[in-house]
Amino acid sequence: MGIMRPNPTTPAGAAPGCPVDESFDPLSPEFLADPYTIMARLPSGSKPVFFAPSIGYYVVTSYDAVDQVFRDPATYSAAVAQAPLVPIIPEAQQILLAGGHKPQPSMVSLDEPEHARLRKPAARAFSMKRVTAMIPTIEATTARLLDAVGDATEFDLVAALAFPLPANIVFSLMGVPEQDYAQVKQWCGYRAALSFGRPAAGDQVAIATTMAAYRGYMRDLVDAKAREPGDDLASDLIAIHREAPERLSLDEIASILFSLSFAGHETTTGLIGNTARRLLEDPARWAGIVREPGLIPAAVEESLRYDPSVAVWRRVTTRPVTLGGVDLPAGSRLFLWLAAAGRDEEAFADPAAFDMGRTDAGHHLAFGKGLHYCLGANLGKLEAQIAVAELARRYPALRLVPDQSLTFHPNISFRGPQVLLVRTHP
Repeated sequence: MGIMRPNPTTPAGAAPGCPVDESFDPLSPEFLADPYTIMARLPSGSKPVFFAPSIGYYVVTSYDAVDQVFRDPATYSAAVAQAPLVPIIPEAQQILLAGGHKPQPSMVSLDEPEHARLRKPAARAFSMKRVTAMIPTIEATTARLLDAVGDATEFDLVAALAFPLPANIVFSLMGVPEQDYAQVKQWCGYRAALSFGRPAAGDQVAIATTMAAYRGYMRDLVDAKAREPGDDLASDLIAIHREAPERLSLDEIASILFSLSFAGHETTTGLIGNTARRLLEDPARWAGIVREPGLIPAAVEESLRYDPSVAVWRRVTTRPVTLGGVDLPAGSRLFLWLAAAGRDEEAFADPAAFDMGRTDAGHHLAFGKGLHYCLGANLGKLEAQIAVAELARRYPALRLVPDQSLTFHPNISFRGPQVLLVRTHP
C-alpha cells in the first residue's frame, strides 16, 4: 500500500483535494489473500474516502460514511451495484443482451420506485414466518450433508457443508428442481466473475454465453411454474402476476429469481466458511461454543462484523455531495468497503479482536441498511447458526488442518474460503 498523496489537480479522474492511493487494487493477489493486512497499512488518521485509480472508484472506509450512503438512496444510487469493473467487449455484450441480461439486471441495481415494486413481492419469501418454518428443512439438510462425511478424519468443510447447504435451501425455496441444483450453482460462479471480477477479454464470451443460458433457464422455470404451480416462491410470484399483470411481469419474476438464486446462497456459503474459520483458528473459541451453544448467534454476528462475506458494495452519486470530508461530483462511483467499516475504531471498541462477547456486533453493515437491506439476512444467519451448531455437536474436537493456504474467488464483493480443510480428531 503506497502512501496516499493529496490531489490538488484531478489525475485519473479523482476529485480535487481527494487523497489518491495508486497502489490500492482489490483484485491483486496480495489483497485477495488478506485484505485486512492492506487495511492495517492505511495511514492512520487518513480521510475516510480516497480514490483508487486501479478501479476508478472512491474507496469509502469509515462506518459513518458507509452508513450515510446507505441512508440516502436518493443521493447514492444503486445503479452500479453489479456493474462490470472492466469494459465488456462488444461480442460479449451482444450475447448478454440477446440472453435478456439488461444493464440493470435485478432489484439490487434499481432505485425507487422500481426497486420497491420488485422487492415487495420477493420479500414474501423471507418473512420471519416462512424462514422459521424452514428450520426443520435446514436442520435435516445439514444432518444429511454431514452424514455423508461419515467417519472421515479430515474433510473440506466448504465442499461438504458451506457450499451445498445454502444452495439447496434457496433453490428449494425458489422451486428449482433438485436435479438442476449443481448446474445453477455453477452458473452463479460465472456471475461473480462477470460483475465483480476482472475477466480477460478472451474469457468474456464464454462467461457471457453461460450467463445467457442462466438467464434463459430462469425464464423457462417461470414458464414451467406457470403451467404447473407448486409450493414455492416462483409460484407465489406468478400468483401475484395473475392478480395484476401490470404490477409484476413474467420477465420481472425471472429477474427476481435470477437475483435471489445468486444472492441467496453465495453470501451464506461465505458466511458459514468465514464463521467456521474464525472459530476454529482459536481452539478456545471452538471449545467455548461446544461448551455453550447459546454463544453461536453472537459468534455469527461477530463474524459478519469481523470478516463479512460481502466485503464490498457499490453506489454512484446522483448529485454533488460531501462525503467523509471529500467533495464529490455527480457520477462518482463509490466502493463501500464494508469490511473496513466493521473494523472502524470510531464505531467498535478494539475492532481488530474477534470477541463473541461483544454486545454491539449486530450494528455491522454487512447486510447493508435501509431500502436495500438484504432480504435474506435472517435466513442466512439462521443457516450459519444451524450449520455451526451441528458441527459443534458432532465434532467437539474439530480443528483446522495446519499450514493450509486459503484461496478466495477473484472478485471484489464476495469473500469466503474456497476450501477449508478440517480434522475431526486432534
